[in-house]
Amino acid sequence: MAGPENRMIQSAVEALKQDASQFSPLVLFGPSGSGKSHLLQGLTGVLVEKDPDLEILAITGSDFAREYGNALRQETANETRTQFFGTDVLVLEDVHELLHFPSMQQILLHLLDELERRGCTVLVSCRENPIAMDGFSSELRSRLSAGLLVPVVLPEQGTREVLIQGIATRHHRQITHMAAQKLAAAFPHGLLQLSGIVNQLIAQTTANQVIDTTIVDALLKSEHNTAKISLRAISLLTAKYFRVKVADMKGSSRRQSIVQARSVAMLLARHLTEESLKAVGKHFGGRDHTTVMHAVSSIEAKMKKDIALREAITELREMILQRSTD
Repeated sequence: MAGPENRMIQSAVEALKQDASQFSPLVLFGPSGSGKSHLLQGLTGVLVEKDPDLEILAITGSDFAREYGNALRQETANETRTQFFGTDVLVLEDVHELLHFPSMQQILLHLLDELERRGCTVLVSCRENPIAMDGFSSELRSRLSAGLLVPVVLPEQGTREVLIQGIATRHHRQITHMAAQKLAAAFPHGLLQLSGIVNQLIAQTTANQVIDTTIVDALLKSEHNTAKISLRAISLLTAKYFRVKVADMKGSSRRQSIVQARSVAMLLARHLTEESLKAVGKHFGGRDHTTVMHAVSSIEAKMKKDIALREAITELREMILQRSTD
């Protein structure tokens, strides 16, 4: 689903199919929202298709620093080292989060050297070309640029239209060409935002209903209110609606009622605000962006089967929108 502006991504896929270790580390770099996380998942899928028995470790830069830091403090560094150094494929998202952790950069450098020695594959994402990252040591910049650097840019209008049609088709839904055009023009960002918007339209319409410009216009009208909506307001109203405590939603409770309320709040945060996955995760107890993605996708899947849940979320969404205009 890469447009002409991202043709090099297809070249990266072909490179992995031929000889993954030869092009390691493979670094995707580009702005937030350009779909780097989804592309890393796709590239990982290419490797698993070739060898289903691969041991894969996926982690973000901040989690890498936190886990290693905790291990050093708790004197369990050897166990952590075995976990990282023993993997076949390392998927490291948002490596730029290590800019302020010089000691962790050095550990990462050793890890990359060891994985290369073993012929392993490393997939990395970064917000900009690591060569230009002044906060990285010269050794780490050199190491990250030694494989294959792949720029990822935000999709152009035509590509966004194709993405929108593709997302709708995967959900067995139909969206008119004019409606896709209008959505693509209104949301000039990446795959995550487009997925969220299309999923929102799907959740608000019936299975046999064609998504046309009238439905899109109604959505765009409601979107004008999103700038006024805060994560705090969403968490407060969601907690009240589901009769749980905000503190519990932000905590570690795995009680089903809490998990559902937390997931719904994260879904609404993605639909009703401009906040990033990272910001949403931070608000809800310091969770990472992959946790938010999983929560949102899980609740969206449940909405398709559970009419009562879908109606509850629609009602809560209207309450939040109404409160923002009061």
